Order: sequence, then C-alpha cells, then structure tokens
Amino acid sequence: QNQSSIDKTWYHGKPPSDAGNKCAMPGGSAGQFECDGCTVDSVVNSYAGPWCYCKTPATGHNNTQYCIPPMEVPEQLNLQVADATSVVASFVTRGKTYEKEREACSAMFGQTEESMQLVPGISHHYKHLSKGEGMSYTLHFIKLAGLEPGKNYVYKVKSHASEWSPVYTFRGIDLTLPKFAIYGDMGHTKHGPMGNLEEECTSGKIDFIVHMGDHAYDLGGANDKRGDAYMNVFSRVLASCPWIPIIGNHEVNDGDHYQRYLNMTWGQTLVETKSTAVSALGDFLTKATLFGPGFHAAVPSKTSRYFSVDLGAIHIVGLDLNRLDDGQLSWLEEDLKKVNRETTPWILVSSHFPLFHPSVAENMGASNDFYSGDGHEKYATSGHDFVPVECDALGKCKETVGEALLRNQQALLPVLEKFGVDIYDAGHVHDYAATWPICRIGSVSGICKDEHSKPIKNYKNPKGTVHIVEGNGGVPGVLGVNDLKPCAPKEPDWCRVHGHGGNHGIISILSPEILKYEHVENPTGKVTDVMTIIQNRHGPFI
Repeated sequence: QNQSSIDKTWYHGKPPSDAGNKCAMPGGSAGQFECDGCTVDSVVNSYAGPWCYCKTPATGHNNTQYCIPPMEVPEQLNLQVADATSVVASFVTRGKTYEKEREACSAMFGQTEESMQLVPGISHHYKHLSKGEGMSYTLHFIKLAGLEPGKNYVYKVKSHASEWSPVYTFRGIDLTLPKFAIYGDMGHTKHGPMGNLEEECTSGKIDFIVHMGDHAYDLGGANDKRGDAYMNVFSRVLASCPWIPIIGNHEVNDGDHYQRYLNMTWGQTLVETKSTAVSALGDFLTKATLFGPGFHAAVPSKTSRYFSVDLGAIHIVGLDLNRLDDGQLSWLEEDLKKVNRETTPWILVSSHFPLFHPSVAENMGASNDFYSGDGHEKYATSGHDFVPVECDALGKCKETVGEALLRNQQALLPVLEKFGVDIYDAGHVHDYAATWPICRIGSVSGICKDEHSKPIKNYKNPKGTVHIVEGNGGVPGVLGVNDLKPCAPKEPDWCRVHGHGGNHGIISILSPEILKYEHVENPTGKVTDVMTIIQNRHGPFI
C-alpha cells in the first residue's frame, strides 16, 4: 500500500510516530463498510482484529492482512463491577498447550506499585474456541476487593505461562455521589464513544460504564474473532474504567443464546459450565459475572440475564426483555422491595428494549419479529426501521410491536410505580429520546398531570418514572452527524426531545435529592441536552 492510503486509515490522518511495523487497528477506517445485521469482513475496517501492511514475497506487491494473535500474552483486559467495593479483572491468553493442573492466574494489586500484593484468580479453558483456533484459549478472572471510594489502585495480571501485563490504574467508585456513562448499541466504529469514555474516566467525570446491550456487532462474526477484536479495542478503556454489561437482542441471537448467562456462582468450577459461546465477550459475559452483581445483591438473581447492584446512592437494575418471564418479575419485585431509600435514594432500571419511544409509538402495528430481531437494523445507522406485520391467508397475524410493548408495559409499569423508580434507561432504537415523567391512569399511560389535569412538563418531584433511550453508542456505519430537536406535535405528549447520531449519556448523582443526566455527542464531545431531576420524596408514586 502507498503511504497516503495507509494514512487515511488512521483517525488523525497518520499513524502514531512509534507505530513501526506493529499490528494496528486504525481508527479512521474502523467500521467502514459495516452494517448491523450483516457481515462485511474487510481487513481495513478491523472487523476481525488488528492488521498489518505486508509485502507478498511472490509478487513484491504490498497488501494487508490480519495479524496472528500472540501466544501467552494477556489481552482483552477489562474490569467488571461486582459490588460497591469489588471489581473483577478479566483477561484472555492463547497458548500452545493446556495443562489443567497448572492453569491458573493471578494479579498484583495495591494502592501503589510498591505495596502490591499477590491475588489468586481462576481460569477457564475455553474448549470450543480452542478447538477452532487450534490452540489453547483461556479466560482468567481475578477479584480485586476491599476498594475504598475515590482511592486510586494499581494492578497487573498474568496467567501461569505468561509474563506480567503492564501496570494499570483505576479508582474505587464514589459511593456518595456516583457518576457513570450509559448507552446501548456499540461496535468499534469511528464515531463510537470509546475515546470520550477514556477521557471522562481519566478526568473523574465518570466512575464506571453501563452498556445496555448489543455489544460488538456481532460477537460471533468473522469466525468468532469479532468479539476478540471488540474487546481488545475496548480494553484501552475497560482496563481502567469498570463496566456493567447488560444483555441485548444481538447477544441472544448470536452464539449460544442464554446458556452463557446461566448457572453461575462465586467459586463454581468454570470447567463445568456448558457455554458454547464462540467469542471472548460472549464467554466474558458468562464467566466474569461469576463474581458479579447477580450473586452479590441483597436479592441475588443468580444469573447475569438480570441482576442489580447498589453503588452508594444509586441502585442499578439490569433486565432482560428478550424474555420477561415470571421468575424475572418476581425477582425484580423482591429486589426493589429491599432497597433502602434512606441510604440509596435513587433507582435506575435498565434493559436493552425501551418501554417508551416516539418512533415505536408511531409503528405499533409493525412486525415485532422484525423489530426485536437483528435484521431490522441492517441499514438503521440512526433511528429504526419497521416493516408490516405478517398475516396468513386466514388473516391471522403475528405479534405486532404494539402487542409486545403493551405486554412489557403491563408487567413492568406497576412495579416501577410501586417502588418509585426514578429512571428507566434503554437502547435498541438507534437514537436518543427522553420523556417527561410518565404516569398510569388506570390501564392507560401518559404524561403525568397536576390536580387540574394539566400536563406536568418539569422534573421537580416527579410523580412518575422518566424514560430515556440512549440507543446509539456507535452502531455500525453511524455517521458523524448529530441532531436534537424538541418532540414534534405529532409525537406523543410525553415525548420531550428526540435526536439522532452517535451519543452516550452521563448520569451524575449531585445529592440525595438531585440527579443530572447529560446527553453527549460522540463526534464532538458536546453536551447537547441536560435534565436535572429534583426528588425530595423518594418512594412509591402511588
């Protein structure tokens, strides 16, 4: 390749000065030619991992090719929130052989490099991918506990056969005034929030990250190397900024469905799990949550399909609306019942699928199979596509979007109301929308009203939950163009703003009574929408 074409693949128009002949994932071409729901495995879009510029001996011509993963080197390092004072360091190694009795991992961990202590972990030989790659593919998990709010920590990790990783730093979560980024639907595209998140976490603007489903696009792509590529790119952020992953429709429709989320407990032998997930993130979502909120909450869910975690002033719930079963609903009721609003005043419930969105409200008769599956997003780089519902010759039709949405609303809205849930945040629809507080009157939901039956268009002591969709963290093909407008008259009266483009949200607890939501453009880093919720009487909305 000539140098000018190489330069165009880099985010800043040229490679870094120390690039040399190393493997690379250039940001300028990341995500090119991609679409959601399809596979475009092009080397220059880094679809399946890092690549390099090579000269073919036979012809002497320059070309590009994917790099061969290094042996026995810690990669894909990330920190997952387990509870208020613990995170789990997870990483991957590849090796020539696997010896079960020797396989182990460890970390050196402390507040300074001089004070670091050895912490043992557990390792999982991933048979399926090991067979596919012809080498040992092993995931490692180490719990780093006893964290104090706001304090800095350092750590490094290794497997039994690898050298130590570099030393990384992170902070204990501020439990008095926690602050975090939140979004759904992100690959490793050029206009994703990874750069923003790194800066926000380093500067202290956020303490951790919540990703509301649809990771990587798709984990199983490129013979399962897509998930590895995504985790290696995101590791630059997640090695120093803990995250909470939530399941989306792409995780359900990719790999081994729910099996990677089930039957996990702290200390359980990893080899006994039956996951057939074929990507690093797929298995990461399984194994890392052995230590995670599904087992540390006041009401353990014992699954990472749905879970909760108390982080000081806020209680965060992650739900799975791919399958909202009775067990999940019973757990949610018990979980919210245990929240002490004196010490944990704010409640955020999240899922991949939203309960309210203006575009969804305008397409209630559309096909739910198309809406909830992967194919609907094929060209939806912003917003959402809908198709008519399918009906047979006798006029019997499949489920509509409206029927599915109503089913979820009927199941969840009474619970949100009963326990005074402050915010419901979701993804899936590839844009941004925020509502005024929403109340139920009988079986009908709409904007909350005052004693004179006038709509309440403010966030002062809301009488209902505020619903937010932050569903375009950086979907494949997203453009670097953003817009944000007040909701149009044709949109429901509960709709306040509606915008498009790659974005993410930041939630900051300013006090027990004040919560701020900022909507941030990925390409520019500008805050284009701010909501300040004031709630002096946390508790049931009934």
